[in-house]
Formats: sequence, C-alpha cells, structure tokens
Amino acid sequence: MRILDVLTSPWAIIPEKLYEIQEIYNTHLKGDKIDVTAFDGGGNGEEDEPYQIINETAIIPIQGVIAKKMNMFSRISGGVSTQLLGRDIQTALSDPNIKGIILDIDSPGGTVDGTQELGDIIFEGRKDKPIIAYSDGMMASGAYWLGSAAQEIYISGDTIHVGSIGVVSTHVDYSEYEKKRGIKTTEVYAGKYKRITSQYEPLSGEGRENIQGEVDYLYSVFVDTVAKHRGVSNQTVLDNMADGRTFIGKQSIEAGLVDGVSTFDKLVTVVMPVLQSQEAEKSWLKNLNEEMKNV
Repeated sequence: MRILDVLTSPWAIIPEKLYEIQEIYNTHLKGDKIDVTAFDGGGNGEEDEPYQIINETAIIPIQGVIAKKMNMFSRISGGVSTQLLGRDIQTALSDPNIKGIILDIDSPGGTVDGTQELGDIIFEGRKDKPIIAYSDGMMASGAYWLGSAAQEIYISGDTIHVGSIGVVSTHVDYSEYEKKRGIKTTEVYAGKYKRITSQYEPLSGEGRENIQGEVDYLYSVFVDTVAKHRGVSNQTVLDNMADGRTFIGKQSIEAGLVDGVSTFDKLVTVVMPVLQSQEAEKSWLKNLNEEMKNV
C-alpha cells in the first residue's frame, strides 16, 4: 500500500493534524523521499512493556495519531497501532492478575481503517473487566471512537479537548505538479468508478459525489457506534455530540461525551476499585442464579 493511498482515505481525525501530516508528506514528495519500504510493518520493533500495572489495573496508553500499522506515521508524527493496541488489550483481559483497564488517551484521532475493530474489542472487553477511558490532553475523533467504547470516560480538567465526531477525506490533484516536471500520467482501467478520483486529474463532480457518499456513510457508522457505546439514541448523538465540534472541559460533560472530571490517582485508587467491586457482585449474583437453576 502506498502512503498516498492512506493519506487520501477517510480519516476520523481533527483536520489540522491531517493537514500537518499531508504537508509533511508533500515536503518529502518534493525533496527527500519517505522510506515506504518500512510502512507496512506492524510496529516499530521496540520491545517495551505494552502497559504499566498499578493496583491490579493495566494502564494502556493511546498517544498520538492512530493507524492500523503505526510505524507508517511514527516516523512522521508519532502514534499507535490499532493492531498492537488490540493485542495489548486482549492480553490484559486474559491476565487473571489484572482486574481492570485504564485507557490513557491523548490523541487527535487517526485513520478510520482499524478503528471500529479496536473499538469492538474494547466494548466487548468491558463485559469481562471494567475499562475506563481517561484523557489529560485530547480525545478527539477516532480517539473518542475508542474512548466511547469504555465503560466510563473521565477527563482531568477544564482544558481537555473531546469530541470532533466526524469523518474527513481529501483528494490530491498532482496533474499541475506533473505538468511542471514535464510528466503526463495516463491511467488505463476498467469500471466506471475504478479511478473516478484519480490524483492525476482534477476532481470531477462525480468524483466529489463518490467521496461525499463514502464520508457520509462512515459518519453514520461513527454516530451509530457512539450511540451504542454510550447507551443513548442516534438522535441524541446527532443533536448534542456529533456536529464535528471539539468540546472543552465541562462542555464535554454537558454534551454527554464524558462522565466526569478526575485525577489519574483517583481513578486508580477510588473509581476503579468501585467498578471492580460492582463487577464482582454482578459475577457473584450471576453464579448464584445459575446454582439456583440447578437446584
């Protein structure tokens, strides 16, 4: 996969970060080349511990731009892989010594590809162990998609940015750039929509409609998923949360995006033990009911 194909795919990210990534790519295009041979791996090769454990709680960081295979962007802007995060979360869920998980999030979002699958892992995982999402910086777009899947969401204070529920896609037209270099690329293809948004030609009306249709569909998936995660109606998400805005601090609580304000230490020492106790009680009642059925 070429990095250009990824950059022009739909993103759930704050636009400013996407433009920054694209500008860095364009700079490389005009001068030094990016080492695309390293972009298809599943990590950066480091053997760091995947998470820290405090009071039987796994602290799993989600920091920076999110993508399925993150070493593509770790060289550009830093970030995390949904594939590796999914592995780490499942490892924590299967570890009997871990009683809960805190997702420590500071991210502007990332690619749509891979985000829903990781969100599903988090949402299903909270049925087995309490999972809390926490941010002391930013939990925007795709990062909120993941955070919303947790059982509860907390922020550290009044300046934390949350939300930006939406999808953005771009079309890059390199025809004038090639013209200046004396190059003309002609694509030969079959199928009306195969290259309807070719980067070697200006974007046509049909091409724009095609991109808009894809973005609208993915936006509806995003809204539906947040509604399911937060236990509210789709209309509530549309009315209060999903107009593309980023909410700050208590605004995000009033909008229903976040459950409260807390310090990290309080989450570990107070909130998580309460959730663990509630889960233990539910498990005990479930086992008791099963035993009564067999009497």
